[in-house]
Amino acid sequence: MFRLSLAAISTSLLIAACSPGPQTDETPALAPAVPETEDTSEADLTPIVDPNPQPSLAEELQIETIGYPDGWVLQPFWSGEYPNAFSVTQEGVTVMGHETITFEEYPPIYCGLPHKATYSPWNSARRESDSLEFVAMVYPTTVTLQEDVSLQALIGDGEEQLDLKAGDQLIYKSYLAEGFFIAEKDGIQYELNEGDLPQSTVFEQGPEDQEWVHVTCTDADQTRAWIRFEDALSAQGVERYEYTGFAVAEDLP
Repeated sequence: MFRLSLAAISTSLLIAACSPGPQTDETPALAPAVPETEDTSEADLTPIVDPNPQPSLAEELQIETIGYPDGWVLQPFWSGEYPNAFSVTQEGVTVMGHETITFEEYPPIYCGLPHKATYSPWNSARRESDSLEFVAMVYPTTVTLQEDVSLQALIGDGEEQLDLKAGDQLIYKSYLAEGFFIAEKDGIQYELNEGDLPQSTVFEQGPEDQEWVHVTCTDADQTRAWIRFEDALSAQGVERYEYTGFAVAEDLP
């Protein structure tokens, strides 16, 4: 049975918890597959406010973020059965990065990346040599039940039946893999399978995850920079990495 403990959530445990599944460029891992609903723009979304706020994960990990509107939170891994990854396919590649994780336009750092390097949560050799950190900014949204349902929920080290009524709402915190996601109800976090929810369930549409990797640049000072996945792919000489096996990634030959 698929299992991923919220108390020990990290990229390495996500690797061990998942089993392989097909993925193509047309179905990226970073966004959960949800039923089509009425289109909702980001501007129309109401941030989910915790009445008893605790220190954020970004604060606990001492990772600074700048400019993100209320509602965005940090996730300490890249989601998906096969997480996003990119490789440097040319010499002299420079990618736009930032000193901190930023939402919009802030002074960039133009970061040189080594030829043939592969940036993937699964490339342990590169993670160690360059002290890579993989995080994502996600926007929790709501899931509204339209009918009664009893769900098998994973919580902590065990399982329980979560009985929900029509009209009940869950907070969709973060996608994991293989249809599983982190949901919150009455301040308690569960791991649920989207496939167990009734077809009538309404998912509020929010902005897609923004995935960031903290890298070591190739300049003489070995500058540290945060690079957003989409910005990396937009640079000439950077291409999406194609996995050849589950939980296996390495620099290009």
